[in-house]
Amino acid sequence: MRIVITFLLCLAALGYPPASEAGKKRLKIYISMDDVDLKARTLRFKLNKPADSAEVKIYTPEGRLVGEKVELFNGAPAGKSLLVQWPDSLRDTDNFRLELRVMDTDSFWVEWEIIRFYMEIPHEDVVFETAKWDIRAKENHKLDAALKPIMKAVEKYGKLVKCHLYVAGHTDTVGSRAKNRELSQKRANAIAGYFKSHGLKRVPIYVRGFGEESLAVKTEDSVDEERNRRAQYIIATFPPEMPGPGSWQRVQ
Repeated sequence: MRIVITFLLCLAALGYPPASEAGKKRLKIYISMDDVDLKARTLRFKLNKPADSAEVKIYTPEGRLVGEKVELFNGAPAGKSLLVQWPDSLRDTDNFRLELRVMDTDSFWVEWEIIRFYMEIPHEDVVFETAKWDIRAKENHKLDAALKPIMKAVEKYGKLVKCHLYVAGHTDTVGSRAKNRELSQKRANAIAGYFKSHGLKRVPIYVRGFGEESLAVKTEDSVDEERNRRAQYIIATFPPEMPGPGSWQRVQ
């Protein structure tokens, strides 16, 4: 049985034995978010039965095998924390698929998959009027131009991974932090709404207003800096990590 999960969704997976062993207890694997360390390229897990071995394979999002490794556990007892490390063979550590297959001492097996995909779409930013979030008609062409590569990426990679679109809104340092967060949230919502009403209906869209919390160009307070009044369009299988309060909100 093959169980596929999106990166860092933590569920217990079930593995099935050969038909001749069907009467025995099924194998379960336990992995939590804290068990995955991308920088160290390690993954910890526990089984409910003694462990024999684990095989890990690393693929690009397109499906090309770029690394594999086998770890032997020699009957490590049930409940023991076990560690696998994948090879340092990825050029792009934000985009990969990892397959983990674990075998116990009775030849039961369980398979676990991690998918990590991240792509930021380059675009020309919409210019909003001061303190407003309505998209003016003369700015529509910018969103139309950005929508094309978004749709192309979803069409290409959506067959391999479950893609989400994240729209992050940002402001400069003019005004209060609270008002800037609120303003950037409304602008992000306006952009997401435009994408959704112009064909991006099957892809979940999430928005978040960062205000002046994540500046592209560091400035003092109350500085009118055009490069900080921007939005980011990110296609990913996981919520992008950015500094600042709040959380990603799904557009309904």
